[in-house]
Order: sequence, then structure tokens, then C-alpha cells
Amino acid sequence: MRLCMISLDAVAKPDADRLLRLPALLALKEDGVFCENVKTVYPTLTYPIHTSLLTGCHPRTHGIGHNQPFQPDTEPRMRAWYWSAKDIRVKTLHRAAKEKGMDAASILWPVSGKNRCIRRNFPEVLPLPGESPVLKMLRYASPLWILRMELQYGKQRKSIRQPDLDDYAALLCEKLYASRRPPQVLTVHLVDCDAMRHQYGTDSPEAHAAMERLDARVNRIVEAVREAGLEQETLFCVVSDHGQQDAPNGILLDRLLREACGARAQSLGMGAYIYADDLTAAWLALEKNREAWGIGRVMGAEEIHALGGPEDVLLAVDAAPGHCFIDEPGETRGEHGFNLDCPQARTLLWLKGPGIRKGARLEEADLIDIAPTLARALGLALPDAEGQALKDVFI
Repeated sequence: MRLCMISLDAVAKPDADRLLRLPALLALKEDGVFCENVKTVYPTLTYPIHTSLLTGCHPRTHGIGHNQPFQPDTEPRMRAWYWSAKDIRVKTLHRAAKEKGMDAASILWPVSGKNRCIRRNFPEVLPLPGESPVLKMLRYASPLWILRMELQYGKQRKSIRQPDLDDYAALLCEKLYASRRPPQVLTVHLVDCDAMRHQYGTDSPEAHAAMERLDARVNRIVEAVREAGLEQETLFCVVSDHGQQDAPNGILLDRLLREACGARAQSLGMGAYIYADDLTAAWLALEKNREAWGIGRVMGAEEIHALGGPEDVLLAVDAAPGHCFIDEPGETRGEHGFNLDCPQARTLLWLKGPGIRKGARLEEADLIDIAPTLARALGLALPDAEGQALKDVFI
């Protein structure tokens, strides 16, 4: 059994009808199992969720509670992200596959840099101002393979921005399956729709066009597997992480809190973690300024940890509708980082392949159940997983 896992960033339950009018995603639904009601994890950020997809654990357990470590005294544009797989505290599907002797490849998957369990690795790594994109990628990726791909196909990539980068990701997937040693496990993260929604808004023509491009890329990858003669032994898993909401009112919450009581805020987008020496003073400041600061809800440690949030976060807020929390002044459109009661926190899952039911629809699922389901299908061990295999998907 092989695994081809494709993540569609920033699509969710409200997008299901539009996506299922597209040919590749409709075919996957009709030939396998589909669920449009997958409960994602808190916080609804890309890096924590994609780590949950690989581990079957909540962020409090796997250790990736945000896209970035908390760096309050670093200029926002210079802040590092969780780029390295070493930051994950539990076993991943990549590691489990390696232990079973399976060959893994990964394209633009978050928190996968410097991962020795991935033989051909092109991780999501963002160059900070002043850094060389090429040198940084070589430090975190599989350098010889990346260099070979760049020499052979780099001229076909128009830029490192979206949608060009996703087009290159799909091309690399095609070349992997056409190689003499196709990967037994492939994970690929497609970011086009997330980029368009952040830039243009959630219901924009640009976002709708991105969904059509995502479907075309899924088709390219499925066709590459078919042309390699591997379709009958491949489990296809297409997932999403979160949706987005329009939030045009950006609030500089960190600045406001510092001035009010000396506390600090780490933005989640439509939420924020609060760090303070005096939690009571911070709570009172948040409650007092709830309307002026665009706060919808204040949460204490018990509620945060019940959601599966990081163990070191003792105070957090959700933004009121239409608001988001930002680190620097600027225009905002589509955002996420909302709580799990938002419709856009219900995500999507397609499964198709050997041993998977055909034409079945799951009423609901939990995102932390996806990795254990894939592990069961591939005969892998994920002893740290908090989720359980979805029994209704198997024949």
C-alpha cells in the first residue's frame, strides 16, 4: 500500500458545494469516502493543523501551538517559524513510514524541514529579509535532490509566489511518480487558495479561481499515479485545514495591551494568545476594552486546554466578527485563527483506494482521527496518537 496525501489549504465546509462541482474532487468523492464536517484543531493555523494531520494529536501534545514561536521582542517580519521537524514532540507518519522501511517524499509540507525520515524533501521554508531563498532551502531540504530538480525544471517555475509555487509543487509530484523509485508515501501542501483569500477576500473571484486550480493540480497528481501504474495500490487522502472569514478591521492588540497593563499578545489572526505576569490585570483590561478592541470572547487556561491548545498558554481571546488581531498596521481581508465553533473550522476529507468504501459519506469526523486512519491502512504504528482510526471508511 502507498499513500498520496494532498492538503488543500484554506478550504472548508462552506466551500464543499463549489469544490464538488469540480471534476477531480467530484471523482474522488464518488469513488471513495467523503466528509464535509471534519472538526479541525485549535488554533486554526496552518502549522499546528498540519502537524496534527501527521500525528493524530492536538497541539498541546505535539508541541506546535502556533505557526511561530513566541518572539515578542523581534520585529514581526523577522520572526522565525516552526520550520524544523525536530520541534514536533511525537511520532509522525513520516517517521513511522521510515521505521517500516518505506520511502517518503514531501512537498511544501509545514514543519518538515531537516527531516531525515523524508528522502526527497522540499519543505515549506520562508526566507526572512536578508536571507537567500536558495541557501535557506538547501539547509532545510534534501539538497542534492532539490538541486537536481532545479537544474532540470526550475525554469518552468515563474516565481516563488502563488499560484506559481503550487504549479511547481504539482510538477515535482509528477516527476516523483515518473521516477525510477516513486515514493511510497507522499505528502504535498497546496497553498494557492489560502494566499488568494488572505490577499483578496474569502468570496473573491481570485479565491474561486484558486479552487479551480487546486482541482486541476489534484488531477495532475492522480493522473501521475495512474500513469505510473500505481493507482490500484495507492490510498489517496485529500484534506483541508481551515477555512477563512473576512475580517477587514485589524486591531493592534499587542500594542494596546502593552500600553494598558504590560501584557503581550501573540496574534492568531481572528484570535490571540495573551502572555502576562499579572493574568488578572490582563483579563480585566481585555474585558474593560472588549468592544473597542474587537474582542468577542476571553478564555482562561481551562477552556484553552480543553480545546487542545498549548499547555503554556493561560489566557486567550477570540476576535469579534469582522475583526482580527495584527502585529503591524495594514489592510486585512481573509483571515483564520478563529475558534472551533465557526463554520469554517469544519474541514474536508476525501479517501479513495484499496480497502476504502466507495461512494460513502461520513456525517462527521475529527481531524486528529485522520493520521490513525492512514496508519491503520498502511500498517504503521502511531503510539502517541490521541485520535482513533475511522472505522466507517474501510470495507
